[in-house]
Amino acid sequence: MDKKQREARRHQEDVALTRALLWIAAAVVLEGLLVLVNRFYINYYLDEIEIVVVLQSVLKGIRIGGLVLAAGALVWAVLRARLSQKVVLPLLLAMAGGALTICSHVVLKYKSTGMSMLFWLVVAWAVLGVIYYIYQKEFFLSATATGMSVLALWFVRYANGASYEVALILVAIVLVLAVALFLKKKDGVLPFKTPVQFLTPGCSYGVVLASCLASLVVVIAALAVGATAAYYLIFVMLAWIFALFVYYTVKMM
Repeated sequence: MDKKQREARRHQEDVALTRALLWIAAAVVLEGLLVLVNRFYINYYLDEIEIVVVLQSVLKGIRIGGLVLAAGALVWAVLRARLSQKVVLPLLLAMAGGALTICSHVVLKYKSTGMSMLFWLVVAWAVLGVIYYIYQKEFFLSATATGMSVLALWFVRYANGASYEVALILVAIVLVLAVALFLKKKDGVLPFKTPVQFLTPGCSYGVVLASCLASLVVVIAALAVGATAAYYLIFVMLAWIFALFVYYTVKMM
């Protein structure tokens, strides 16, 4: 590797690190907003009931508005991708809209229990951002599927079985599985007008596919067995995520 190649690689690493830090900063901001919601909507005083009513209306508006934003941004991203234009901005808007919708929905429906979960969920989103920019993209796919299974298991436990939240997460895991199979067929290339090498050629798809299938199996098993099983399976999938972390960290060395 000559000097020019080293400089180019160092520049790419600096850009990736900067973007990962921005992702963490966004998570910190969202955590701060959740702290305020927890104080004035969940743990409010009797003389603050008017604030609670206003916050409830705001959260309902955010739940709908975030969903509309996410859907519109995804359509925009697809249109730009077909024209071989950058899709970073629309994808960021889609993720922001999705995050706002999920957070507002969980707070409205699950109250204090949901709030406790959201504090951890935002941390998980930040970790996924770091994985995307720092680690291999196949780790990102595996962690995304496994992380969604943990979220689905939480809903199974606290919604006492099947719910539309669990159904949506199962669909999302299937989509990750479909993307992994598609990339395997295309050797990691996204076939846009200007092809994008998303996964490294010849990478190991076995771990990604195993993570997706395991995620589907544990959620379906929890639905069949019950909320108690969902509780213990959460720890199983968290252990799986830790194993993935160790595996891909060693792989980077």
